[in-house]
Amino acid sequence: EYGLGTTLVTKTVREGETIAVNRNALTAPTDFLASVDELQAVFPQLEHVALVVTWFGNDLRCGQCSIRPCVVDNEPIAYSDPWMVSGIARHDAPEVSRFGGSAAYGGSPSDKTVVEAITELRSRGIKVTLYPLIMMDVPADNVLPDPYGGTGQPPYPWRGRVTAFPATGQPGTADKTTAARTQIEAFCGSAVPADFAPAENTVSFGGAASDWGYRRFILHFATLAEMAGGVDAFLVGAELRGVTGLRDNTGAFPFVEALCDLAAEVRNILRPSTKITYAADWSEYFGHQPTDGSGDVCYHLDALWGHPAIDAVGIDNYMPLSDWRDADYQGGNPDGFQTPYERAGLEAGIAGGEGYDWHYPSMSDRLTRNRAPITDGTHGKP
Repeated sequence: EYGLGTTLVTKTVREGETIAVNRNALTAPTDFLASVDELQAVFPQLEHVALVVTWFGNDLRCGQCSIRPCVVDNEPIAYSDPWMVSGIARHDAPEVSRFGGSAAYGGSPSDKTVVEAITELRSRGIKVTLYPLIMMDVPADNVLPDPYGGTGQPPYPWRGRVTAFPATGQPGTADKTTAARTQIEAFCGSAVPADFAPAENTVSFGGAASDWGYRRFILHFATLAEMAGGVDAFLVGAELRGVTGLRDNTGAFPFVEALCDLAAEVRNILRPSTKITYAADWSEYFGHQPTDGSGDVCYHLDALWGHPAIDAVGIDNYMPLSDWRDADYQGGNPDGFQTPYERAGLEAGIAGGEGYDWHYPSMSDRLTRNRAPITDGTHGKP
């Protein structure tokens, strides 16, 4: 909740006793400052960072999912710097769920600390991408209807699993019906840019108090970015493949339309130099191929990638830079590595290797290192 802060925050445990809540390292006034000092020491040519800021979703059914800032403890504890997000004070914020007797997540960063972090990074000459990210706080003991047909929703799922109810491929699916658009509209909410205004240490919200939709989430952080003096890049979403692929009864993609509208509105909030994109999951950026037996191939994000407010095709992708196994110390690494830390090999892996020159068709192939070339089965092109 204060981890991005450059100002020391203390908590009064009892009368006469206070503890620091955002300083564990002793090399700087706060942990954030110590972390950035170390980051620059290790990477002296660092130019750009992604600053991840989180709110929490509470349901895999997009029509029922609220996206809200949460805290670990909403009791009125005496902090030296009150937590405030979107005009909501600590005692009005929901708590994250508990797992194994502890909080399942840390709380959302207070608005003030996000401003402090952006200001500090840019003062050091570091460019900033502000990255609003949804974490799904669905506890293990939930009895929520599962859009994928299970009993209860899986605990702490990936945000990309948020989708229509019932999901694509399930009996009575909402996909390709008017219900898909209705559920997407409920997910997005009705917040508009005029509902947001900079306030002391927070962004105030003048829309409906019950509106915790996706639009409020994104427009809040766009307003906060400008309140901090601007950022170099901004994401209007990340890895929401479960909703970007939903179609209505006409075959249109209502959430892609919503992202286009948001991109245009965010463009009007942010300064012209700020780059805007959506961080598509590696499995969605290139198109939508539903598993409903239709054989459809839809380039559903083309409208977003081609939108005048969007500056780049964004992909959240995690490619391996090597294929090292512990047994390779005895020799036999197919890429010629002698150790997992060889610079030349790692550099070569950035521009080649798995997912570029070859792939493993199955897990058994991975275990036996049976590599297959990447080809186009239809047109015979590598």
